[in-house]
Amino acid sequence: MKHIKRFCAAFLTLGLLALTGCAGQGNAAASSSSLSGSTPPEPDAAASMTLIGIALSGSAEEDDSLNAQATELQTRLQDTGLSVEIAYAEGNGDTQSRQINAMIEDECAILIVEAVDADAIDDALTAAGEAGISVLSCSASLDNSAVTCYVGTDYAAMGAAQAAYLVETLGLDGEDAGSDTYTLELVVGDTAADQLIYEGAMEALDAYLTSGQLTIPSGQQNYEDVATADAAGRMESLLSSYYSDGENLDVLLTTSNETCSAALTTFNASYKGSVYPIVVGAQCGLESVQWLSDGYLAMTTLSPEVDYADQLITQVRQIRSGETVEDYLATGETVTEENFLEVLVDSGLYSVSLTGEVTEGESEDAEEGTDTEDVPIVEYEAEDDLESDSSEGQ
Repeated sequence: MKHIKRFCAAFLTLGLLALTGCAGQGNAAASSSSLSGSTPPEPDAAASMTLIGIALSGSAEEDDSLNAQATELQTRLQDTGLSVEIAYAEGNGDTQSRQINAMIEDECAILIVEAVDADAIDDALTAAGEAGISVLSCSASLDNSAVTCYVGTDYAAMGAAQAAYLVETLGLDGEDAGSDTYTLELVVGDTAADQLIYEGAMEALDAYLTSGQLTIPSGQQNYEDVATADAAGRMESLLSSYYSDGENLDVLLTTSNETCSAALTTFNASYKGSVYPIVVGAQCGLESVQWLSDGYLAMTTLSPEVDYADQLITQVRQIRSGETVEDYLATGETVTEENFLEVLVDSGLYSVSLTGEVTEGESEDAEEGTDTEDVPIVEYEAEDDLESDSSEGQ
């Protein structure tokens, strides 16, 4: 399959505002749709409706999306007459479990949790539910019946966006649909967010896998078979086991910035095929933007910025007034060669120098008024001789 890609040697700036999903591994990822419209449990008679516990995954010094809003959230809740207790787990699931149990003992009425490891705090969350405490899950959904609602990114929608891009690009629903078949391999991260992205993509691609329009030569399709903390190792194993004789791969699907970068580094060093695949990613960061700019990554998603303070305050109010509480799911934005100037450059989040190096923040040239519309678009083709393309500075 001939695949034409583009890249811009442009002044490109894109500031990653990706949410770092902190849920744990294993069975930690559950579709948040099952939590939508939950009615909060009746609080225990002994519980005070004035204490709110906030259990955060990192340290007070970190400036990630949720931490940065914790002080604002605390102030606004206190302004309504509530007491707020914040605990930082310092990246330790056992520590967070103890902190949650301490908040239960303090008879908090509502618990806001950004999980370090869902498995490590599962018992503590169950105890919170048994005590009549409403649990609001932030950043990544938690598979526990005590969870009243979820606030964060719709990761499953990111996977669905990957599938939609592939269906359109490959023409799987076009006039000639079914006349061509394409090979697909999966390199998936092992976090809750990665699993939800995987599930969203595979659900949308299921019909094409069933029809045979998409095939997986390795046979590795189940989450347990494709999820890994070692994306480079999995990519090397796939190449050595199924593509060592120059077999072509048409599509490579990855689920995070780190997974995509590790897989592509290994892929470009070891792949012997003559057709370069369509590579799709998600949760883009600096590395992904570099791969996109260089023409190796065809599509990724920009994670949304979530206004945690506003959403959580709304949900706390709903719980305290006995209203039905809805999940809040923020959707990401699809980024491809067609729109990355608009999404990444004009937003002033990243920049790409004339030499192709990607950096965070707006470039000095852009501040001086460089018009990105005047930047030339450079095209390349992944022809039958991939090695020749690579040697020409693909």
